[in-house]
Amino acid sequence: MKQLLITKKRKTLKRFLIPLIISIGVAFLYFSWLSKDSIPEEYLKPIKIASTTESKILKGIGTIQPTQRELVSAPSDGTIKLLNIREGQTIKRGDILAELNNYDLEQKIHTAQLELLNISSQVSIDKSNLAIRLSQVQSELANSVMQLKQQKLELNANEALAEKGIISSIRFKQSRMQFEQNELEVEAKKAELALFKDAYEQQLIAYANKIKLAQNQLEYLNKKQSKLILTAQFDGVISQNSSKLGQVVKQGQSLFELIETNNLLAKVQVPQYSSDQLERGQAAEIITPSGRIQAKVDYIDTVIRNGSINVFLTLNSVTPNWLRSDQAIEANIYTAQQQATYNIQKPHDFNDFKHWNIFEVNANNQAVLTRINYHEVDSSQLSFEEKLSGNYVLLIPDKYTKEHTIDFNLGSSHD
Repeated sequence: MKQLLITKKRKTLKRFLIPLIISIGVAFLYFSWLSKDSIPEEYLKPIKIASTTESKILKGIGTIQPTQRELVSAPSDGTIKLLNIREGQTIKRGDILAELNNYDLEQKIHTAQLELLNISSQVSIDKSNLAIRLSQVQSELANSVMQLKQQKLELNANEALAEKGIISSIRFKQSRMQFEQNELEVEAKKAELALFKDAYEQQLIAYANKIKLAQNQLEYLNKKQSKLILTAQFDGVISQNSSKLGQVVKQGQSLFELIETNNLLAKVQVPQYSSDQLERGQAAEIITPSGRIQAKVDYIDTVIRNGSINVFLTLNSVTPNWLRSDQAIEANIYTAQQQATYNIQKPHDFNDFKHWNIFEVNANNQAVLTRINYHEVDSSQLSFEEKLSGNYVLLIPDKYTKEHTIDFNLGSSHD
């Protein structure tokens, strides 16, 4: 009896279960069919695509770098007796940064000064003696010329007296020999004066060279001492300082580093495949937390490092005072290649749904699901870069789109 009841119960359960399963299946098919055609009318209104064409932008990251970096070293051995710097300090061109003291150099300068003084004094004495001797030779020549004139007069007188027989011919001949001898003496004095003048000029040149040599030695030492005063050669900042007051340093020893701040540039890394899109002079924009700076491409380093190449950008205007060396930046480089961007109006309830699908509307009154990725431009527009064959799309929330193709009559619903 019990077995009969169990069997009867099973038959009854099957009789009710089978219709239930069929009903569920029918309901599922009905709701599937219903959901296919249950897309709200507001999402079936085609949206017109607006397109814009702009220069393709290459994006990169990098740092701000100085165009000039100077490592200041000790010009000679010495001791730092003045130090006016600290790391991070801003400096101006011509500022005195440090000064060294070199005792040996000071002694050499003192010795050179004394030597120049002694040489100048001795040269003055020697030039005076030469002038005296020149005057003596000129005086001797003048005396000889005077005597020669007197001898000429006496010779003429004796010649007249000899013709009249007042004096003997022997005496006349003696006076003529005396005159000829005086002529020879005058010529000799003239030759002596000419030679002395040549020697005198050469001696003056030698004296001048001797003084000049001593002056050059002193000037060289003074210049060497002036280099012990270290001044800024440009506006900038102290980036590193390895010196301190009273420190004894050796020639060539590094003291501190200067970075120029007036002429900064940006070193930017971009993907290596971008090299064929880059040219010198292309417009660029440097992006920092403090602001944006217009720039241009100055140099392209095509050597590949870790999948990137380096592009150097120069600023189009004066360096802003808030821009710093080694500051991290982003950059946009506007290439010659053109890139089209497509925009559509954002639905008013865009934020009510997590994901939307874009359907391309074709000429056959069909909307075909695409794989387009969009992004928000602003509060009213969405943008994508893929080109479509038509000018209209449907933008439908993901929850309403179970099919890849939607057939409908566009009629006059186009904007």
